Amino acid sequence: IKYMIRRIQVFILLVLLVAISLQPAEASFISDALAKARKVMQGAFQMTFLPNLPVVFHKETFNQMFAHTRKSIDEISLDHQGQKITREKFQDDKALHIKKSAELALHIKSLIGSAHLAYGITMVVGLMKEAIDSSFLNPSGSRSKEDVVADHVGAMAVFGRKKYDASLQKNLGTFIKSGQIAEQNPEDLADSNTETRPEPISERQIDFSNSSNNAIDQNSVANIRQRLLKRYYQAAEQGNSQEMKRLSVELQKLQN
Repeated sequence: IKYMIRRIQVFILLVLLVAISLQPAEASFISDALAKARKVMQGAFQMTFLPNLPVVFHKETFNQMFAHTRKSIDEISLDHQGQKITREKFQDDKALHIKKSAELALHIKSLIGSAHLAYGITMVVGLMKEAIDSSFLNPSGSRSKEDVVADHVGAMAVFGRKKYDASLQKNLGTFIKSGQIAEQNPEDLADSNTETRPEPISERQIDFSNSSNNAIDQNSVANIRQRLLKRYYQAAEQGNSQEMKRLSVELQKLQN
């Protein structure tokens, strides 16, 4: 798998360098080329172009499944290990992966008419994205097998509601936020829910460049990062690239 990922990275780099070579002369410098490559790849994988694609085949199915996949995540209420999983217990990045993958797969199916081919193409795109994450094209990203699973669940939308719902239920445990599934007895769980939680610190109140931040409680920093990530994924769903860039800078400061 690692060998295949490296081959994909090399292939993508060659394609991007050829495309960039057709740009003005200033793009001849390697640093400029890589910067443009990162911008192109990051913009492409945000998939803000999807709403502009036409729906040619299976229009009724497209509308039904598009609405269903989004509702199934935004209003999720499924049982897992005897507990009810709702949206606040669902990882934001996995929710975005599922919805974007479903949208892409449904659009491809609407253009070529084949559910199986649409599923395959969507998964190839997902694998390419994972190959790029944490590479020189996207050094701030990170690879995750769970992201591929989320892409798979979303792409299953092309096979209809029954198969999509079954796939979501089967893989539900992969998408739950850490610590959301209690392994305690109901009485113990009730007691633990009464514990006092520290008041979260607003990210606006922190100067991330100040060295005194080393004294900030790690749990508070983790909470801030989670809120920033949630807003980042919301901006990605809305196609708000400016907000995504701003939040990305905030997240980078947290890591430093």
